[in-house]
This record gives sequence, C-alpha cells and structure tokens, in this order.
Amino acid sequence: MNKDTLLEDRVHGDPMFAFHIYMVDYLDGDVIFQWHWHHEMEFLVMEEGQALIRVGTSETILQKGEAIFIPSGQLHAAYPVGTHRFRLQAIVFHSQLVNSATYDTLQSNFIDLLLEWEDDEPILIKGTSAFRHIEAILTHYKQKKETYPLLIKGELFLLFSHLFSEFHVQRKTPARTEKSENIARLKQVLTFIDRNLHERLTIKELSSHIQMSEGHFNRFFKSYIKMTPVDYINHVRINKAAKLLKDTNRSVIDISLEVGFENTSYFIRMFKRKKACTPSEFRKKQG
Repeated sequence: MNKDTLLEDRVHGDPMFAFHIYMVDYLDGDVIFQWHWHHEMEFLVMEEGQALIRVGTSETILQKGEAIFIPSGQLHAAYPVGTHRFRLQAIVFHSQLVNSATYDTLQSNFIDLLLEWEDDEPILIKGTSAFRHIEAILTHYKQKKETYPLLIKGELFLLFSHLFSEFHVQRKTPARTEKSENIARLKQVLTFIDRNLHERLTIKELSSHIQMSEGHFNRFFKSYIKMTPVDYINHVRINKAAKLLKDTNRSVIDISLEVGFENTSYFIRMFKRKKACTPSEFRKKQG
C-alpha cells in the first residue's frame, strides 16, 4: 500500500500476465480490508459466509455464490457480517490484460466503458449466466495448465460480454462527474488521515484540507464512510494497535502513542470498547 495515496501499489501477478487471485478468510483487526483503491479491476467472489462490501457510495451484502465487480480506481472496503466464518476470492487484473493493441471497436465501446464506469454502481453478479465464467476463471487459475493464461483471458472477454448484455453500464454524465469528484476528495482526506494517524487530528484540520466547512465535512464523510470522522480515526487506530500488539513486543504505552492516542487510559478504554478486552488481554489471547 502506498502510504502517500492509499493506492495499493503492489504488482498483481506477473508483469507479463497482470492477473492474480487472492483468497481472504481472515480479519485485519475487525475489517476484512480497509478503504483503499488500485488501478486494477477486481471481482470479489464469495465462497463461504457473507461480507459487507462498500464501493464508493454503495453498500452491498455479498452472499455465498455471488460476486461483485469493482472497476479500476474505485475506493472500496469490506467488513464481516456478524461472527460468521467467511471466505472470498479476489480476482485482480490490470486493464492492460484486456486492452486492445490499437484503438478499435472493442476498446472504444467496451473496455473504455468499464474504465469510465461510475463509482457508486458496482455490478452484483448472482444467478446469472456471467457467473459460470467466474467459476471457470477460478478453476483455470487453480489448475494452471500450460495454456491457462489464454483460457483466463478468453473467459474474461466472455464474462464482459455477459455483463454488457445483462447489466446497464454507462459512461459518466455531468451529474455523475460530481460524484467522482467527491470520491477524489474522499481519497484525499483518507490519505491525509492515514499519513498523519500518529498526530492529533481535528475536524477543523480535516475539513480545511479539502476546503469544506466543519459541518459540511462531517455530513460528507459520514455519507460515504458510514462513520463519523472521529469514529473512523479511532477505528483505524485501534486496528493498527491490535496488529502491533500481535506482531511486536512493544509496550502498550509505546503502541498507544504510535497510533495517535496521547492518553494511554483513553486508549485502553477505546480498545476495550472496540475489542471487548484490554490491550494486554488481547495480546495474551494472540499468544
């Protein structure tokens, strides 16, 4: 993850075949993955349980046997639903894998449309003929026969064909462009929070960073993130602290300062509220 932009900057797959599938069945703190974005397109496929997927302004409960398509550049996050087990596959690939070598009809009418797709309208794929191509992609990747790159690329084109046939995909309109600008501003403020998490952060500072009044900023932030700015900052800080408690031997006081809590007692109180145990108890459980 690029700490300057919240842009996930790792290479997915091989540079000669920009495609990879990740299996996720664990929590990062109390989230599946935090808000982030990347240039690659992505299909999230639910194999077991369910998860809350947020993409831009949308919120979807992804159930077993369903998939959701996340276009390039879209801010997204995933959260568990209750305490149920879950397992999802993330199919991640760069647009270069499906781009045309020259600017042809395929590029103009289809691939570019996917790249320009609106932030807050992800496609939920369930019980459609498109899903069989997702299953085929998972199978080809698992088996990795000699020709699997050809098979996967072919299945992607077939999958896109079904998406255009079964769903309404359209380019951004001026009204939608305003939403895109809001997403860009949200990326900016989330990046600022992430980069300055160890510092004292105020609503005044955050709102001025994207040139909003404090009241407007609070409403704007909550409409997208579904938390107040203060709740979100504490949420990220506590999850970062939990990771440090698990992975290091640093003292509770050091960790509380590292994640931005000036008062250790307040940190312990907030940690217990979020995790139902103290930091020391949490560390012992990881033991």
